[in-house]
Amino acid sequence: MSGEDEQKLREEIRAAVNEKEYTNAVAKAEQIAQYFESTGEKDKAREAWIDTAKLFLEWSNDQRDGKTHKNSAKSLVHAADIFSSLGIDNEAAQAIDLAAQDLVMAGEEYIVWKQPVGAGVCYATASIMFILVSQEDKANQVVEQVRTRVDALRHDSTANALIDLPVQLMYAKNQLDIRLLNNVKTMIYSSLIPALTNSGLSEFTSYVERTIVGVETFISATQKFPILNYEVKMKGEVTIDDAFDIEVLIRNSGEDAALNVELEMVPKKEVTIVREFSKLKANEIFPNSAVSLTWRCIVKSENVLEESQDINLSARLTFTDSRDLQQNITISPIAFRTISTKAQDQLQVDIRAIKENVEVAKEKLLKISEDNGKEIVEKLFEIIDQLVEQADGFLQAGAIQNAKNWGKLLQLQLQLLSDIPEQIKTEKE
Repeated sequence: MSGEDEQKLREEIRAAVNEKEYTNAVAKAEQIAQYFESTGEKDKAREAWIDTAKLFLEWSNDQRDGKTHKNSAKSLVHAADIFSSLGIDNEAAQAIDLAAQDLVMAGEEYIVWKQPVGAGVCYATASIMFILVSQEDKANQVVEQVRTRVDALRHDSTANALIDLPVQLMYAKNQLDIRLLNNVKTMIYSSLIPALTNSGLSEFTSYVERTIVGVETFISATQKFPILNYEVKMKGEVTIDDAFDIEVLIRNSGEDAALNVELEMVPKKEVTIVREFSKLKANEIFPNSAVSLTWRCIVKSENVLEESQDINLSARLTFTDSRDLQQNITISPIAFRTISTKAQDQLQVDIRAIKENVEVAKEKLLKISEDNGKEIVEKLFEIIDQLVEQADGFLQAGAIQNAKNWGKLLQLQLQLLSDIPEQIKTEKE
């Protein structure tokens, strides 16, 4: 486009405006802006788009003077679209505010035409757009204005259902109620948005959707949740026919209280609860606090096929937050191994035998330690090295828990060995 062509288009725009032919004027203004975009002249393109938005604002004023408020609102949202795309947010918000005001007037026009549903669409959309630009007082004024009417609109159930949508949307926002918001969102998509299309107001759909997203973002950023973590405390081995405790320590690391806390064990035939019920309860767990819930249980010999076996339990933890939203957590595994009284007695016999063997070995070492102390120490550390190799073998085989337990035992043994020099008084001292 040459300079002469641009000048000619601008003259045609001015002429169209003088003749109130805004459709032609806007089309030519958009043509100039699109040309500068295509040539990469960003500054000129931005200026041309601003001129186009101003034409839409001027057009809306002319339409308002002509009492065609529905069309005026449409022109204003076109201007808002342009300002928003350019990052001129204040101008965009002002255009949206004015468009909402014109939609209220358009609702009045629908009343005159005895079309209450059309009026309901305009009032509901206007209120939602006021919410978008943080003008909730204006949104409430629109709703109150409608609810105090005595004409046909007041008795039309469809129109009233539409007008109730912004009320529920504001309530969900103020109460940080995401569940209510999802219900309102479903109703908006099933009723209001199709009605906008049927009423020739589809230009407003994106602004209704932006309002929903804005409320969702506000709730997500503001809402506080309880976050529960748990720790199972119990013996790794339990004796058949002996009672034992399963304790679950529940901590709240969130920012909201957990209410109506219930912990229920999933039934398993091998395990019998002998104290309390399968469902344990706590009224509340405040942030940064904890509660402990405990079952007293027993594994009866008649309920197991083998006296020594592994048992895995699970439990369900349910609770609500301050907005009565429920959450569920599965606590698993609650694992332990059963041992019989026979096995326990045998272990005691084995330990006594080990103690006796230790005493025998000790006497033998003491006899030869006076002349061969150095060799004894070297042999002891050779044994330690073999134990270290065993721990490494567990690790290589993927037996991580065995490797950890073995490593802890080695650390204890080394600590005891390193303390020997401090415990023995030398002849010199």
